[in-house]
Amino acid sequence: MSAATLRSLHRWGGMLTSAFLLFYSASGLILNHRQAFSYFQTSHTEQRAVPQSSLAPINQFIDQYRELTGQQEAPSVIRIKDGKTVELLYGSHGQTTYTIDPSAGAMQVERKGPSQPLFLFNKLHKAAKTGPLWLMVSDVLSLALILATLAILATMRYRALDLCLLAAGCLLCLGGGLLG
Repeated sequence: MSAATLRSLHRWGGMLTSAFLLFYSASGLILNHRQAFSYFQTSHTEQRAVPQSSLAPINQFIDQYRELTGQQEAPSVIRIKDGKTVELLYGSHGQTTYTIDPSAGAMQVERKGPSQPLFLFNKLHKAAKTGPLWLMVSDVLSLALILATLAILATMRYRALDLCLLAAGCLLCLGGGLLG
């Protein structure tokens, strides 16, 4: 390959990569501090009047299934699926899930745990539930990537094709973010 071809390939790859780096670094910063963004949710609360009732039937229902599972505390989530099975979720994101089919007299217990070393890498990448030092390192590196990428983009001489490639990279990142 000639030097001109290699230079063009490098330039095109750099344009696509710079859009990815900007998107990746900025989204990483935002995700590291998702509490500041209310976990990307809006909340609207309204108050409605309902007839007063007793919680005794619900507590009786929970106690019945606590005996079956051998759990001391009430589950985090109770789901009734298709009117046939009862799912009792314990822990964060259903760490332990009991699926009970009363008509069949069957209970399935699913226990979830982190798959190492991938879980550790995912935790470090998100900087979620890590120490403040790692969060600071992650934020500083994200800012450094953003600044370096912007500095490179600011010093380049652009052609029409370069701007098209930069826009395509931004659209690819945005499309990937929306799909994810």
